[in-house]
Amino acid sequence: MEADFWLQRWREGQTRFHQGRVMPLLQKYWPGLSLPANSRVLVPLAGKSLDIIWLAEQGHHVLAVELSALAIEQFFTENNLHPSSRDTPLGRHFVAGRIEVICGDIFALDAATLADCAGFYDRAALIALPPAMRQRYVRHV
Repeated sequence: MEADFWLQRWREGQTRFHQGRVMPLLQKYWPGLSLPANSRVLVPLAGKSLDIIWLAEQGHHVLAVELSALAIEQFFTENNLHPSSRDTPLGRHFVAGRIEVICGDIFALDAATLADCAGFYDRAALIALPPAMRQRYVRHV
């Protein structure tokens, strides 16, 4: 994945891939997973997805990962959230209530960081990656 490509898309506002609503299929099928309350859920290549908010409202702790600091800033601003933040070896971490967002590369996350994720939600991360990277992504998450 060319990081510069995605960072430029966010800088130029070329984000037609962003959905301005919670995905109806997420709302329909997520409850069927029957994850316990307080489960940690991974949302890779999260952008500023409203699905993050919805998952947190379902009682989950959401770990979102996004490369673009601009997308993260927009996410928190548009949702009137005021996160604390700190730098870590994985990238800058932002935390607001049940939502944690790491500004960094999904491939930089180690097994320890992902170990307690009971589930993950990928609306379009897999298809955003070049075909040559998709197997690596699947093995990683």
